[in-house]
Amino acid sequence: MKNDIALIQKKIGVAPDGIVGPVTVQALKKALGLPGATLPTWPTQNEVRRGTSIFGAPGDEYNLVSLAPPYPLLYEGKTVRTIRVHRLIATHVQDALREILAHYGQDEIERLGLNLYGGSYNYRSTTSGRALSMHAWGIALDFSPAANAYGTRAPRATLSHPDCEHWWQIWESHGAVSLGRCCNRDWMHLQFARL
Repeated sequence: MKNDIALIQKKIGVAPDGIVGPVTVQALKKALGLPGATLPTWPTQNEVRRGTSIFGAPGDEYNLVSLAPPYPLLYEGKTVRTIRVHRLIATHVQDALREILAHYGQDEIERLGLNLYGGSYNYRSTTSGRALSMHAWGIALDFSPAANAYGTRAPRATLSHPDCEHWWQIWESHGAVSLGRCCNRDWMHLQFARL
């Protein structure tokens, strides 16, 4: 069965791992011409910072909503009841977290540190201080910050390990971008804006 799935994955252009995850489902939808076959296309960071994107102005309270995560997240050792994100990404964040819980289960989430939350909305500059962070719009989230800090590169960054591949595939199926996967830095960070 797993070999059959891997063969199908190969035909539709997905890494053949024999597991039907969100990336495989998305590719199948596209191959079959089904609705929902395209990934969301988010604006670029530059469009967001220019104020010409669908995300509007940074720090706009009207655009921010609070979500209750489907599994317990810990921020500096304390349980987080809600996370604040931009209303336009809220469904994607909630769905991604549910898919992560369904795929990994609570024990594996804890083992991998996927429950260690580093924050979402925060009106602040980037680490370099040259521009506003995507967090200022509520369109970025950080996870497992201690093990995946800005300067930590693969393979030291825990979110770069193979057992986190499905974590990234799930986020990417919602159009999120990983700075770690794109630039091998800031592995904790994912955002709903293209580079």
